[in-house]
Amino acid sequence: MFSELLNYKSEEFYKQHPTIKFTTEQEDVEYEIIAVFLSRVYYKSEKNVFRYYYFVNAKNEEEYNNYVENAKEASLYDTGKTAKYGEQLLTLSTCEYSQEDGKFVVVARKKHLR
Repeated sequence: MFSELLNYKSEEFYKQHPTIKFTTEQEDVEYEIIAVFLSRVYYKSEKNVFRYYYFVNAKNEEEYNNYVENAKEASLYDTGKTAKYGEQLLTLSTCEYSQEDGKFVVVARKKHLR
C-alpha cells in the first residue's frame, strides 16, 4: 500500500522530498523526515533488536528518546533532522523484500507552524 515509500532508499530522492504531507478530514499537516531504515518483523525469542512497530505512544521522555535514537541509528543516511520529546511523530512502513518479513520504515516529525 505504501510502496512509494521505497523511493526514500535513495538519499537523492529524500533531498528532493524531505517532507510528507498527511491529509485528514480535519487538516493538512507536513511532517519532516528524520530517519529511513530497513527492518523486519522479529521473532519473540530475538533479544536486543529495535521493534519499531511496538512504539505507539511514549510512556515517558526516555522511551520517546530511545525510539528516536534507535530510528536515527538505523537510518540509511543522516537527514540532519531529529525530534524532541513532545513532538508528534509519524511512522510509516511498507513491505520490503531484501529479507524475510522485511520492512522499509520512514519516521517523521510534525512540522511546527511558523
